[in-house]
Amino acid sequence: MLQRYGSHPKHAVLEELVNAGRLKGTVVGGRQDRAVFVPDIYARTQSNWVDSFFKQNGYLEFDALSRLGIPDPVNYVKKRYKSLQLLFLKTSCVGQEIMDQVEASVDEAISSGTWVDIVPLLPSSLSVEDASMLLQQVMRSFINQPSTLVFSDTVVVSEKFINNCAELFNGLMHQKAEKEMKNNNPVNLITEEDLKQSSLIENASSSKKDKKDERRKKAIEGSGSVRGSGGGNAREIKIKKTKKKGRKDVDSDEESQASSTNRSKHLEILFMSHEEIEDVLRKHLRDCPEELILELADHLVRPLTKSYQEVLRSLFMSSASNSSGTSRKKTIKDLQEEVSSLYNNVRLFEKGAKHFTDETQTHIAKHMLKTVCTDITNLIFNFLAADVMMAAEDYTVLTSEMRKKILSTLHEEMRGPLTKLHVSLNGKSLEEFVSALDAATEACDIMVKRGDKKKERQILFQHRQALVEQLKVTEDPALVLHLTSVLLFQFSTHCMLHAPGRCVPQIITFLSTKIPEDQHSCLVKYQGLVVKQLISQNKKIGQGDDDSLDNSPDVEESTEAIRKELQALTASVKDLVLRPRKSSVTEE
Repeated sequence: MLQRYGSHPKHAVLEELVNAGRLKGTVVGGRQDRAVFVPDIYARTQSNWVDSFFKQNGYLEFDALSRLGIPDPVNYVKKRYKSLQLLFLKTSCVGQEIMDQVEASVDEAISSGTWVDIVPLLPSSLSVEDASMLLQQVMRSFINQPSTLVFSDTVVVSEKFINNCAELFNGLMHQKAEKEMKNNNPVNLITEEDLKQSSLIENASSSKKDKKDERRKKAIEGSGSVRGSGGGNAREIKIKKTKKKGRKDVDSDEESQASSTNRSKHLEILFMSHEEIEDVLRKHLRDCPEELILELADHLVRPLTKSYQEVLRSLFMSSASNSSGTSRKKTIKDLQEEVSSLYNNVRLFEKGAKHFTDETQTHIAKHMLKTVCTDITNLIFNFLAADVMMAAEDYTVLTSEMRKKILSTLHEEMRGPLTKLHVSLNGKSLEEFVSALDAATEACDIMVKRGDKKKERQILFQHRQALVEQLKVTEDPALVLHLTSVLLFQFSTHCMLHAPGRCVPQIITFLSTKIPEDQHSCLVKYQGLVVKQLISQNKKIGQGDDDSLDNSPDVEESTEAIRKELQALTASVKDLVLRPRKSSVTEE
């Protein structure tokens, strides 16, 4: 009958019937075209269902209310339960009973020094976001309690549990530190500033992070704590260990910023990798889900690394304190003697180099800067590094980057001269290096003893004897030629020479006027054979796997002939030095 009238008569008739009491219900939506008439019996049935569900379960799901025909579930709940303290979440609202239950479980975990995942305590219809919002509300009650961490948004971990996990590594930490010191490995202790500038935790870089995220996802998919898989009103409380994801995210941001600004900085000491820490935790925490193990390992890397640094420092200081003042004084004396010895060698080598052209002198200078001059520099740097616990057992292992790190720890009055000394190693001038060395030794209070004539003769003799002993045992033709040429140079000029292999031809040319012609001819012939052998070897390396060329009979015969000729001539070349004839030039 209402359909016979237009839209407005329909509303008017409906209102008249409702007001007269002939229709029991309510018009929802006023006079709009989409207004809905809700019969009283339907509204009562709807309300009874909502009240019954909330009373039994302690929560209401907004989607379920929408399916019942309630157009605005949030406002409906707010009006109907004005007197109750409800917590409105993303997809649901929960009553005080559920909040009390979660709060009690968290309190038990904190007081007992364990962990708890609140997801099994909540209805399965609540999302992870709902659980996270609920936990944030509950954690407000524990502001004055001992600090706690939240991992994976829904897992609460007590500080005591975190400390217990860290203590699992104490024995391993001391064992590794003692082994490090016992094996005399270079101990480059890392300062707090280093930790801020370059994160040890993110040594794995961004690609490793992606792998860890993938593993975490697999852990979530495969573990029993999958969100939404629990029962509707689970009441079983599982006390577990937890971790704070919020803190992890903050750390990750800080670390990514640090690594982006100083990615190239390499820090040598790392206690354990993420994977190693995870293995230890799995061994001792068998009831922890895989996702929590990953979160715990990520959280513990930084404090464990810092603690390991402190253990190393403690061992180093203990070792250093055992050294008496006398031994320290002896160490300084030994340093001065060694620096003085190397310094005098450089001076004598420099004197020998001046017999050659400027171009050859440049090659010799560069070679000396990379070898003996670098040794002097490393010796001084390593001695100073001991004061800041960064010394290496063998000073020759120090690299340019390690010297830069040591420089950053020194006082300004020492840093300037030592920086110039460090930079001079990349130059071409021995004079520049010697000048920088004089300034550096003065700044460091290292007394360098200049050699006198008697000392120089002793150094010349010792150097010659060392080369002779090396020549006696070597059978490598290239090395035989090199040693023989340098020794003949010293015999004829009474000057030491420290030259690279590329300068051997220039040395032999120089000797043409210093030794008998037959001896020089023997040396030139041997040089030609050595060059041919090196060219043959280089060609073979360049051809790689080309068997057709490698196995050529002509090539093999030529190579074998050169080898035999060298072998036959080697003894004669050695005798130029080991058994010099009276007509040859010898050192008095």
